[in-house]
Amino acid sequence: MKKFYFLFVFIISCNSVSNTDEYNGSNVELIYQNLNGNFVSEDLTNKSTIIIFWADYWGICRQELPVLEANLDDLLKNYDVIALAHSDLDSTNYWVKNNLMGKLKIGISTDEIRDEYKVIGQPLTLILNRDGEIIFREYGNIPTNDF
Repeated sequence: MKKFYFLFVFIISCNSVSNTDEYNGSNVELIYQNLNGNFVSEDLTNKSTIIIFWADYWGICRQELPVLEANLDDLLKNYDVIALAHSDLDSTNYWVKNNLMGKLKIGISTDEIRDEYKVIGQPLTLILNRDGEIIFREYGNIPTNDF
């Protein structure tokens, strides 16, 4: 009986939502490694989120990320945007430093993220709603005109 009570209390406490929150959806966060090597947590409930999975060694990604960054101001009006590299930290830092302006939020994807979103290649563009549900998925060219 004590085990059941503990489980019940745990479930209730994990599902409680404050009435003072503006958004009452689920707590959705993305934990990834930033370019300083630290793990950070992003709250994905502010607005829909575009996640670009890319690699610094892949030609199409190297061509399109600067285009994405050039259109970033327009995208940020409606979306949070994160580009997660599927390459190592040093080579990603080198490529970003030499090819981007520093406006785009860049990180390193983890095995857990790739498993959760079923990433089997790159580039891959996902759009998540504020509940963390995938509402758009496209492999290949980053479809900046489709957002």
